Amino acid sequence: MSNPLIRKLIMGIVFVTIVAGGYYFYQSSLKNSEEYNKRMFDIVMTEKMNLLYEQAKDWSKPLNFDVHDKRLHGDYQILSEFLLNYWAENTEIRNQYLRTLKENKWDEFLDVNRLEADKKQNYKESTEMLKNVRAAAESYKNRNGDNKRKALAQVQGLALRDDMKKALYEKLQSNLNVDKDSSLIADELLIMNQADEMLEMLKKYPWQVSDHQILFYTDAQVKRFNSIYQAILNQDAKIKEKTEQNAEAVKNED
Repeated sequence: MSNPLIRKLIMGIVFVTIVAGGYYFYQSSLKNSEEYNKRMFDIVMTEKMNLLYEQAKDWSKPLNFDVHDKRLHGDYQILSEFLLNYWAENTEIRNQYLRTLKENKWDEFLDVNRLEADKKQNYKESTEMLKNVRAAAESYKNRNGDNKRKALAQVQGLALRDDMKKALYEKLQSNLNVDKDSSLIADELLIMNQADEMLEMLKKYPWQVSDHQILFYTDAQVKRFNSIYQAILNQDAKIKEKTEQNAEAVKNED
C-alpha cells in the first residue's frame, strides 16, 4: 500500500529537481550569453574603431563606414551602433572642415610666391581666404558642439538597460565637458588671428622677396614678422600633435 505513496514522493522529488535544474541552466545560459555578448561587443568595437581611424586619416573624401554588425544583438547592438554613429559623425564633421580649408588653399596662405602675386591685387585673395576659413572654423565649432549635445539628448530614448544607459550618458557628458575638439578649434582660430596680423603687416609696410624670404626695411618690422611666423609654425606643430592624440583617443574608445 505504501508503493503508490513512495512513487508519488519520488516523482515529486524528480519534478522539483528537474525544475531547479532547468532554472539553474536558464540562469547559467543568461550569464554565458551576457559574457559572450560583452566579449563580442569589445571585439566588434575594436575592429570598427580601427577601421574608422584608418578611413579618417584620408580626410580628402567622405567616410564610407558601416556601423552595423551581424555578430551583435539586443542591447549591445544598439549601444555599438549608437557609439559608432556618434564617432563617425564627429569624424566626418572634422573632415568636412579640413576639406573646406583645402578648397580655400589655406595650406598655401604663407607661400611667398603667392603672397607676392597677391600683393599686386591688393591682397584680395588672402583677405578672402581668411574670411572663408574663419567662417569654416566657426561652422565646425558649432556643428561639433551641436552633434555632441544631440547625442546626449538621444540617450534617454534608447531601448537600453538602465545601467548601460547611465554609463553611456556619463561618458558622453564627460566628452562634452572635456571637449578636445573645441580645444583644437581654439588653436586653429589662433593661427587664423596670427595670419591676419601677418597680413596687416604686409599691407601696412613696404617689403620685398629675396631668396624666397619676405624682407622688410626696418629691423623692428623684420623681428615682428618673424616672431608671428614662428608663432604660427609652433601653433601648427601643437595642432598636429593634438590631432594625433585625439585620433588615438578615439581609436581606443569603446
